[in-house]
Amino acid sequence: MKQRNRTRAVDESLRRLSLVAEGVKTCVVVSADGLAIAAYPQEALNSSQSGPLNAAEVAAISARLAGLAESSLNRLAQGRMGRLLLEGEQGTLLSCPAGDVTLALLVEPGASMGHVLFAAQKAAAEIGSILART
Repeated sequence: MKQRNRTRAVDESLRRLSLVAEGVKTCVVVSADGLAIAAYPQEALNSSQSGPLNAAEVAAISARLAGLAESSLNRLAQGRMGRLLLEGEQGTLLSCPAGDVTLALLVEPGASMGHVLFAAQKAAAEIGSILART
């Protein structure tokens, strides 16, 4: 699959996730190095402002947390990470492995997390599949 088509497919997957899972503020595809590859809304990816919805910050923080979670799970012999859920008073950070990348979401408080988890797992599998194609 050509790069442009993969980029469009990933962008469409993020847009669909954001529409289907009510309460998702930002979703970011994160490289293993902690770089934002794609984001929805697009403004999050292009924003030079720092702040909680900036894709670069979401990517860096979620990559660091995922790395800590992976090493902790390895140390405790618990296998590979299925997902990382970090709940706070002002919202939730959800990270789901998506092949060689990670899907990170910022979710509003009060969102139906069961619905968000289901939609995020589905989107992560789709994104992993899109990016694995040659």
